[in-house]
Amino acid sequence: MKSVITSLILSLAALCPAAGFKEIVTFGDSLTDMGNRSVGPDKTNVKFRPTWVTQLAGPSMLGIADFKPSGINGFYNGGTNYAVGGSTSGYAADKGRDANKGQNLTVQISKRYLNPEFNKDGVKKDALHIVRMGTNDLMALAIQPEQIGTNWATLNLEAAKVVKDIEGQIQALATAGVQYVMWGNLSDGSKFPSVSNRVAILGGDMAPVALKAISDASKAFNTEMDAAITRLKTANPSLKIIKLDMDARFNEIAANPEKFGFVNVTSGANDSKHLFSSDGLHPTPAGHKVLAEFAYRVISDPSTPKPE
Repeated sequence: MKSVITSLILSLAALCPAAGFKEIVTFGDSLTDMGNRSVGPDKTNVKFRPTWVTQLAGPSMLGIADFKPSGINGFYNGGTNYAVGGSTSGYAADKGRDANKGQNLTVQISKRYLNPEFNKDGVKKDALHIVRMGTNDLMALAIQPEQIGTNWATLNLEAAKVVKDIEGQIQALATAGVQYVMWGNLSDGSKFPSVSNRVAILGGDMAPVALKAISDASKAFNTEMDAAITRLKTANPSLKIIKLDMDARFNEIAANPEKFGFVNVTSGANDSKHLFSSDGLHPTPAGHKVLAEFAYRVISDPSTPKPE
């Protein structure tokens, strides 16, 4: 009888939304975008992209069945994925790198999600809000004439400014009453196949200098992000920030790809044995799955704050 009760408890636990979160709201770039350009009032049968947050919300993890894109031109049936491929922070956008038609993080959070004229359902204060932004910023800022002309002498300082801009948007969420934010840091951009291949075109001594600058800027981003988390927690005692250390996870995969089911993490191909897809920048569906499982493990940890 005892074993039957134990089995029943375990079965019920498996059916309940894991980690206490019944809703998620997500912001970011193509890593997190599940298809915001493809949805709208006249497009109802859209197959969502299997990005990591799509898989995280799936039945085998958080079990949030109605997680879907919010759309761009109009609010899409209560969708809470606001990420759009190609997006940067507002800082990079203001410096003339807004090549994504106004879909930067400031637009996603302040002008859409926190704007009742766009978000008809209002702020979901107990939901898990996921923010991941910065890769496009570093790539865009690295090709600024002043960076190239000075051998990327201040790219690390630019990275810190990007973080402070993101911090401002998280503060806007906190001011609106949001209690739970998962913030993902950056993997070393110099290790991405597409980045190393493009930089190699520079030739001579410039290529290694550029790669080191991008690597250092990624580290500067993460250092400033840790400081920003401390500032945000101090300013907002009720705000719980969950750090998602994507950099550490990437390093684990790169050190032992076979452990995670990959045979290659240095080039791209559209199969489950490669971490990166053929473009050398975006993960394969298998890569997204590894990231989703990592995020799920972090969320499910008993020490991670979550709703009662």
